Amino acid sequence: MTRNDWRNRARLPRISLSQRIFLVVLAVAVVFAIFETAFVQHFFRNYIVEKSSTKVMAIAQRVSHDQDVIAGFGASDPAAVIQPIAEQYRIISETSYVVVFNMDSVRYSHPVADRLGQRFVGGDERASLEGETYISKAVGTLGLSIRAFVPVLDESGHQLGVVSVGLLLQDLDRETRRIGVVLLSVAAVSLGVGLIGALLLSRNIKKIIFGLEPHEIATLLEERNVIISSIKEGIVAIDRDERIILINDNARRLLDINDQVEGRLVTEVIPGTRLPEVMRTGIPHIDEEQVLNRTVIIVNRIPLKSRSETIGAVATFRDLSEIRALAEELTEVRQYTDALRAQHHEYLNKLHVVSGLLQLGKHDDAVRFIVKTVSVQQKVFDILRTRVREPDIAALLLAKINEAQEANIELELSERSLLPTLKTEAVPSLVTIIGNLVQNAIEALQPLGRSGKRILVECFIAGGRFIVRVEDNGDGLDPQVRGHLFERGFTSKSAGGNMGIGLSLVQMHTTMLGGMIDVSEDHGVVVTVTLDCSMVLGTQECGSEYPEETA
Repeated sequence: MTRNDWRNRARLPRISLSQRIFLVVLAVAVVFAIFETAFVQHFFRNYIVEKSSTKVMAIAQRVSHDQDVIAGFGASDPAAVIQPIAEQYRIISETSYVVVFNMDSVRYSHPVADRLGQRFVGGDERASLEGETYISKAVGTLGLSIRAFVPVLDESGHQLGVVSVGLLLQDLDRETRRIGVVLLSVAAVSLGVGLIGALLLSRNIKKIIFGLEPHEIATLLEERNVIISSIKEGIVAIDRDERIILINDNARRLLDINDQVEGRLVTEVIPGTRLPEVMRTGIPHIDEEQVLNRTVIIVNRIPLKSRSETIGAVATFRDLSEIRALAEELTEVRQYTDALRAQHHEYLNKLHVVSGLLQLGKHDDAVRFIVKTVSVQQKVFDILRTRVREPDIAALLLAKINEAQEANIELELSERSLLPTLKTEAVPSLVTIIGNLVQNAIEALQPLGRSGKRILVECFIAGGRFIVRVEDNGDGLDPQVRGHLFERGFTSKSAGGNMGIGLSLVQMHTTMLGGMIDVSEDHGVVVTVTLDCSMVLGTQECGSEYPEETA
């Protein structure tokens, strides 16, 4: 096909779906009506011929055994005796003719009286003159007919002649045409009903598919597939039988699925999924954070409803790693800002003290104050520089130390702690874990109106595990909130606790790093996070033991 042919084909007007359905049903109805009429007409023709053959044979046998007919062969004028009897049989049986002839084929009866005494015509009567009984189709004086031949025998069994009873095929054709008219009438009614049904069917189908044409549906489906494939979020949809009907490329990547899973039960592909629960209850789950294949994701699960009936459910989820990294970078900037603000306040107060001592002429006291301040600050710097080798964690701890000092809280990094260089991918999680635990401890101690408030932070390796411990000397946990510490959105600050909502994030990142959390109370609250060392540090660092009691 040439390019011009394709162009001409493209210019042809599209036939709408309703028109296609109407034309197809019309064609099927017409063809079916024609074939049905022809078949039934042929069937009835054969049926009529068969019944007619049986009928003429029965009449012929009846006439051949009629004693008056047999006696008429011996009369001086056989035709005068046999003709009335034969005509009576013809009229009663509604056959075309009843002909009785002798052994010389001379007729003794015939529907046309002028043909009495003439020889039988057709050439198919010879076998009957030899005593055979049969049915034949031949052309006689009245035309083509189906006729039965039965010998006429006397009491001694001697053949006297033959009886031939026939039905003209034109009479049979007339009957067949009459039946054909009835069939055509029925076919016309069926065709009309079919056309009405085709019209209603096309309208109903158009309504079901929202008035769209097939090419429009194909375009929408193609566009939908392209759009779904380009969405960064993973999408998994199930039907009412809990079988997967849709899964996009990003969902396959996040779930590590390479096989064809459409049509399979979602619980087989994604063990532990809550999509079936959403479909059964009809209650959506919005913005839930969870760990999937050691990746933090946020999930939305929504029931699919059509006309108030739940027909399935869909889950959308996205990787929060990039968003989390950006958020944590912003958090670090905020922490640096808070640290600078705290240092600004702290050093402004200390400068006021130095200024006052100098104005009072107490130069030695001013020098001692400066040396003491610098030595304390230098001690903090030295500990962070020597014991914390990860810059992000060191900056976080420095910011928290300054924030705690502003709140009259002593935040101390244990001198036995050691934080080696972390894996790059583990740094954001450690920032979240340590930052939230320390921040919760500060906020728990802040409202307490007493002195000596203290927070101790420890990081060390023991037994092949990396351990982070944050301990405060606050008032402990309210027993009523102990069972809700890890619930997302729960905060216990107003109740005097020290975990707040941050523990949900701590738990999530701890799970990502193959760890666990332990919360205990010993003159305050002690939170111990035990992590898989190989996921936090390099193999070489994990081989170096820093026991808890000597680290």
